[in-house]
Amino acid sequence: MNLSTIFDGLETSCKRYGPGRLPGSERYDVGAGYAMASAALGVTVLYALIAYSLEVSGSPIGSDWRFLRTMALYALPLIVPVAFISAVLVWRLLPANVSYYGAIGGVAATVGTYIGSLAVVFALAIVTILVTGETVQVLEVLATMGAIGFVAFAATFWLTLPVGCIAGIVHEHVHARA
Repeated sequence: MNLSTIFDGLETSCKRYGPGRLPGSERYDVGAGYAMASAALGVTVLYALIAYSLEVSGSPIGSDWRFLRTMALYALPLIVPVAFISAVLVWRLLPANVSYYGAIGGVAATVGTYIGSLAVVFALAIVTILVTGETVQVLEVLATMGAIGFVAFAATFWLTLPVGCIAGIVHEHVHARA
């Protein structure tokens, strides 16, 4: 089985069962958004399953796998739309003459998803602080959000960055064939 056959199968599946059926998917940037949102959904669920497997097996690797699995699943409704927006922005703003456009775009959209998700959570925390009147806690919230972002990235980058890269490459290949 060669790479072209794999891409053909992915393209057919995407158009028949996946995000290729969604409105605007034929547009270059929106199609990238759907591709990256799908990748974010898949990688988040995969990460939760890996964490569950490590938790159940009593993994000697020192982490609280139940906590990480739970946080991944709680973050899912935030991560998927932010991944979509991040990818649309990257595919609109990244210069067309960039070498390895799909790979670079996929990684940039993945990093943008981390940053965008953290920005949304930080904004919600600030609104909560302003509503409750506890403005002295702004620096504490900023430090906590930074720590959350660091832990999220450190715990998941090994999976998200390669999947984001591959999703960008697949999108580019499918788009080039369309």
